[in-house]
Amino acid sequence: MSQRVDLTDDFRSDPAVRTGSAALADYKRSGFNRGHLAPATSMAWSETIMSESFFLSNVSPQLPGFNQGIWRKLEEAVRKESYQHEKLVVITGALWEPNFPTIGPNRVSVPKAYFKVLLDITNPSIEGIAFLLENKPSTNPLITFAYTIDSLESIIDIDFFANLSDEVEDEVEQSFNLSNWQSIT
Repeated sequence: MSQRVDLTDDFRSDPAVRTGSAALADYKRSGFNRGHLAPATSMAWSETIMSESFFLSNVSPQLPGFNQGIWRKLEEAVRKESYQHEKLVVITGALWEPNFPTIGPNRVSVPKAYFKVLLDITNPSIEGIAFLLENKPSTNPLITFAYTIDSLESIIDIDFFANLSDEVEDEVEQSFNLSNWQSIT
């Protein structure tokens, strides 16, 4: 990473979302932060990509203590892991409960929880780990939110790596080795 750009802090609606995007007014006085799904700091290698990370399509309502606490710690740990693993796939998403709350005039959905799945596809061995965190403040260590990928898949009913061979998928998703994830402990 030779180039680093400063944070733009330019939250705005995403013009590419044709069905309608959240607006800044949705967050005003809502009690929620505009929490990045793909963190802006991880986009510091490109001014354009950094700016695009502030589209509200990459943002979700997060409680301030969550966004500025445990979620930030997870983002920082994942960023550190990205320097340790040559090829790291990161998947981030949100979970909603039935009759989920909304904020603002556009009725932006407030997730109950967020997840991240990490898959190191660097040979000779592929390694993976998953995290599931409720949208609430926590002082617990990150490791308390770690799951096997299989466990997370069963909770949220998504098969993340269906294109892997069954043998590799089974090996990677059934367990995780903390010694491969130094920033998490």
